Amino acid sequence: MRRFWVVFLILLVGCGGLRATRDISPVAGSDVTVLPQTKGLAATKDDISVVVVPLHDVKELDGFGVLIVNESSHWISFKKEDFMLIQGGEARYPVSDTQVFTRLGGGYKPSMPGELSTDISVAWDRQDINMMRSRGLQIMDEDKKISVMGGTKEKIFVYFKTRDDTSPMQFIIPSIYNEATNQRTRFSFGFTVGKS
Repeated sequence: MRRFWVVFLILLVGCGGLRATRDISPVAGSDVTVLPQTKGLAATKDDISVVVVPLHDVKELDGFGVLIVNESSHWISFKKEDFMLIQGGEARYPVSDTQVFTRLGGGYKPSMPGELSTDISVAWDRQDINMMRSRGLQIMDEDKKISVMGGTKEKIFVYFKTRDDTSPMQFIIPSIYNEATNQRTRFSFGFTVGKS
């Protein structure tokens, strides 16, 4: 019986290591702003601002909150399914909403970290983004394209299968499309990964 408990304890400790919290931290760059309280990153290109924040309350998946701000007067659109997370030379795409609910439970309600407004105002010096309104709904067509009208912001949440890997991550939004000018804008954000 004692042998059983020793084996059980080893398995329990071993599995606990797999459930360790991953510490995802931002990597500073010349065209991005580090948001220190939320460990997020922010950037602006072509009248589009994007904030990417790791969701540290999610352990089962690599989760990110993404705030997309359309500062132009035109509609912009993108596909959440095109977002990618590159780590260790492998590109991962977001898991489906069904898989998210299976892993995190039907009662899970995603939310941005409470400190995000302060980070945007103080670290990024963009109080105007906090004042912008969100329509609170995502206009999505049959191709799963999400549209954001001019002068508004939308937040979305994306989740990727977690790898047992501590190599750096690159979070990429390959194309945000301006419906009026046909211009495509790409965003890339770097993160380091550690175990805590």
